[in-house]
Amino acid sequence: MHHLFVGHPARTILLGSAGLLLSACSLMPSKPAAPGVPATAALPDATIAYTLAGHGAVPVVFQSAMGDGKDVWAKVVPEVAQQHRVLVYDRPGYGDSQKTSTPRDPCTIAAQQRALLAQAGLKPPYVLVGHGLGGLYQYVYARLYPQDVAGLVLLDPTHPQQWSRMQTEASTYAMLLKTRRKLMFNSAESAEFDAQAQCLQHVDMASPLRIPAMLLVRDKFGIEETGSFENLVRAQEKDWQRLSGAPAIERITGTGYYIQKDNPVIVNEAVKMLTRKK
Repeated sequence: MHHLFVGHPARTILLGSAGLLLSACSLMPSKPAAPGVPATAALPDATIAYTLAGHGAVPVVFQSAMGDGKDVWAKVVPEVAQQHRVLVYDRPGYGDSQKTSTPRDPCTIAAQQRALLAQAGLKPPYVLVGHGLGGLYQYVYARLYPQDVAGLVLLDPTHPQQWSRMQTEASTYAMLLKTRRKLMFNSAESAEFDAQAQCLQHVDMASPLRIPAMLLVRDKFGIEETGSFENLVRAQEKDWQRLSGAPAIERITGTGYYIQKDNPVIVNEAVKMLTRKK
């Protein structure tokens, strides 16, 4: 919903590196997947609405950006569900999930997701897919529970230091964001925004992850994002490559912030690549 968080320049690809020499038109779903099964998990600290779909050995778990629910993955899930068990969900305060008063820091959200996966009957290891702030949440999950993770796909992930650096390096955009938070954010968005860097001091980010990872970043920025904010995001992409251990920064031609909507085929192929590496 909010194009807020995303970040050595990457090479522009159709998808080029790491064996993803694929044509989007030839990779459209060959058959429709079975519709997902909606369910609700009553966790000790939240009640979460989620959907399970598909069949396969390695479950794939999707985490949305701030302001988005599970529906943002609608163009991706049917294809992935042909080969995998897939779980998408609404974090508390979004979509069909009730609000919660529990902390909204990345570590708490990662622990909450782990409890959700256990209640849903999905056994690790998982391939985790995260967009925007959801990418940071999936990264933290992989740090806290490395034994649970088979691979990580990050789509324009929010950098751990994005907000702190934005206030000094892209101050005009930071002021715009502060205004949006005050006037437009709902309570769930405000809580996640305010807590985005909390607990990260306890997360080991000194060395790369030791799991297969892919880093997909957008090609285009909106008019209000060009200039200092875009420069900050591009600079932080290189550090995301270090943090994740991804072999390359994959800039997806023609896409904006919502890579999963603009080019769902690329996201599907990234998941396939990681499961082949497992």
